[in-house]
Amino acid sequence: MNQQYLERVAQDLLERITSAKLNGQEVPIVSKERGGTIITVMTGRVEDQKKAEHIALYDEQGGVITERFSNLDVSANRSLDFRFEFEVTS
Repeated sequence: MNQQYLERVAQDLLERITSAKLNGQEVPIVSKERGGTIITVMTGRVEDQKKAEHIALYDEQGGVITERFSNLDVSANRSLDFRFEFEVTS
């Protein structure tokens, strides 16, 4: 696969990312960027969460693009934000 095709696939994927959810609750996406074949997605801050167990990015049809599972306890008066970075490769 050539670089131009991989960049086209990355752009298509970037455009399909429409929402993020933490533990099933919507989290705002504050930025989506593509640099070549690398995609970076940043979420807004989330407050009042006691535990981070599941964070996922979804496409326009509600399908999971990528997800992460954890068992992270969150201290009181703390907020969370998330950064996803991945690369389209052959």
